[in-house]
Amino acid sequence: MRRVLLAVLISSLVVPAVAQAHRVRLTAPAQFDVALAQVRYAVPHGPRPALRFSLAGPTGLDYVAVALLRRQPKRALVALVAVVNRRPRGSQAPDVARILLGTRLSRAMRAPTVTQATNVLLAAPAQTPAACGLGPRAVGDLRFAMRAGAPPPGFGARSTIAQALAAACRRPVDPAFRAAVAPPELSPPLPKPCPPCPPRPRNHPAIVCPTPAPEACPEAA
Repeated sequence: MRRVLLAVLISSLVVPAVAQAHRVRLTAPAQFDVALAQVRYAVPHGPRPALRFSLAGPTGLDYVAVALLRRQPKRALVALVAVVNRRPRGSQAPDVARILLGTRLSRAMRAPTVTQATNVLLAAPAQTPAACGLGPRAVGDLRFAMRAGAPPPGFGARSTIAQALAAACRRPVDPAFRAAVAPPELSPPLPKPCPPCPPRPRNHPAIVCPTPAPEACPEAA
């Protein structure tokens, strides 16, 4: 009996810990805007575990990008998530209210702390988001983790996250990114000019030009 208990104890020490999964719920941004979230795991001891992300729900027309920091804060494992509302102008498709992500770690950890700033592009957040404490982050400071949906034209997952972080922290944002997320509304075409009126006899009815405010052609001399 002692040998059996000893064998069970040794096997429990040898077998690695089962990976642990969590759910991350984010609020989706409004049309032509961006949301930025920080997913932070506390790592009180030992090496940082491997972290993977996956979709756990529909994203509608939103673009979702996830990246890990190449240089992590002490005793933490941090990922940044950017969500871009890509619903085009005039679309009748409904917006998704929530974005649900799944995380999976290589060892058991407590659930992460998730902080978010929504609609950071068109209006600066009232309070400074927690992610701003990481300081400015360029594309090279991020390690790609996941993406889903159609990105803003000209921007990949890491560059989208870098621009979203800058917007959330009230730092300069690339004008090309603003235009890619919120394309300017096209002005309606101007009416064609009225063609010159041909000469006509004085007793002939006036010719009306096809303009929004019709005007009669001038009397022939």
